[in-house]
Amino acid sequence: MIKIGFITDRYHLEKKSVQFLNYIKNLANISIYVEEDYLINFSNYYFDEDIFFVKAKGDLVLNLVKLIEHETDIPVINSSKSISLAFNRFLNSVVLRKAGIPVPNFSLNPVGLSPPFNEYIIKNIMDQKNYAFIPQFQKKEGYLRVVDVRAINETSGNYPKYTHLYYQEFIKSKWEYKVYFIGDDLFYFRQLPVLINPDKMESRIKIERIPELSEMAYSATEAIGLKISSMDFLKSKDGNYFLTDINASPNFNYIKNGPKIIGDYLIKQAKL
Repeated sequence: MIKIGFITDRYHLEKKSVQFLNYIKNLANISIYVEEDYLINFSNYYFDEDIFFVKAKGDLVLNLVKLIEHETDIPVINSSKSISLAFNRFLNSVVLRKAGIPVPNFSLNPVGLSPPFNEYIIKNIMDQKNYAFIPQFQKKEGYLRVVDVRAINETSGNYPKYTHLYYQEFIKSKWEYKVYFIGDDLFYFRQLPVLINPDKMESRIKIERIPELSEMAYSATEAIGLKISSMDFLKSKDGNYFLTDINASPNFNYIKNGPKIIGDYLIKQAKL
C-alpha cells in the first residue's frame, strides 16, 4: 500500500483535513507530522514514505520539508521553496511579474512612507499564520485605502516584527475569482470581493472555465513551483485580470469532492 506523509499543523489537522484523512486512510498508509509536536533535532527521523503532502506553512514545517528534500529523494508537494515564495507577498509579486503574469502594482515601503499609487491595500508581508484578513477602510482626498489589521500589528509595539509594509494597488472589481489548481486540473469560482462581503462563501458559485485565468494560473504555479494551489483574481474596469494572491495551502474542502481529488492526485504522483 502507498505510504503518504502528511505534514501539517494542529489548526489544519483539526479544522481543514478531516475529510481528506477519512478518504485517504482506506487507500494508503498515513504518517502524520504535526508542527506543534516537533523537536528541533530531526536527526533521528527515518523516512520511508512514497510521497509527502504539506498543508501548513510554519517555520518548523519548512525546516522539516527542507530536511526531507536534502536527505531523501521522496517527492514533496508542495516544496519548501514554493511554499516560502507563496507566503511572501513581496517576493512572489516580484517573481510573478518577472514571469509576465499581471499583478497589481506593489511596493515595499518603510512604515509611514506612502506608495507611488493613490488607492491601495496594505497587506501583511508574510501571509504565514492562520488568522483572518481584518480590513479597516479609510478615505483620504477621495481615494480608498484599505489596511489589514494584521500588517499594522506586525509593525507596531516595542518589538515590531517588520519595519516595512507591503502595498498593493487597489483594483476595483465587481467579482473576485477563485481558481484552485491540483496537478493539471483547474476549478473556477466567483464571489463578491471580501471587502464587500466578508463571508466569502455566501456568494461563491462555481463558474465555467475562463481562458485568461487558465493561462495565468498555469504560468503562476509554474513560476512559483506549486503543484497544489489556490489563486485570487480581480478584473479591472477595462477588462484585465490581475492575480492578487497565491496560496500554497488551499482549503480544498470548498471544491466538490475536493478531498477525494487531492487524495487520488497524491496516490497517482506516488506511483510515478
